[in-house]
Amino acid sequence: MAPVIRPAKIADAAQLGEVHVAAWRWAYRGLMPDEVLDSLRPEARAKAWESWLDEHEGGFQAWVAEVDGRVVGFASSGVSRDDDLPDDSVELFAIYLLEPYLHTGIGARLLDAAEAAWIEDGKQLGALWVLETNTGTIEFYERHGWNHDGGRRHHPVAPEVTMPVVRYTKKLLG
Repeated sequence: MAPVIRPAKIADAAQLGEVHVAAWRWAYRGLMPDEVLDSLRPEARAKAWESWLDEHEGGFQAWVAEVDGRVVGFASSGVSRDDDLPDDSVELFAIYLLEPYLHTGIGARLLDAAEAAWIEDGKQLGALWVLETNTGTIEFYERHGWNHDGGRRHHPVAPEVTMPVVRYTKKLLG
């Protein structure tokens, strides 16, 4: 099970949609309303992925983890959306894995690939937002040198549904 980590392609959109929905359902069950998770559709998420990968707006980048030719996880990032961070900041939008690949090192490899690309692009600071109650994911980021910087907000996850999130940052250069 040696994963291949590579940049995502438009041809990956259908598999990315499936992984995205499956990962939300297992990772957030019990942390956000079941109605939100049950309403997710891989086809809709695949269409979003096609658009993101086609346009690359806002410096969008994505990487996939592939095992035996199948996408089992991904990471995505773009220019930070936070006005209080330096202009050369990048935001990690997501890292998700299919549940059987949790604790295999694939998540760390995806994070390493993203961070290496950001450093190569000259980014100074990485930022990410994580559900405040998602302790396992918070521990993952902390093990990889990310620190809570005090940022907090409510993030919309569905119409009329917001969840509390906290911001973590990591100095990349200098």
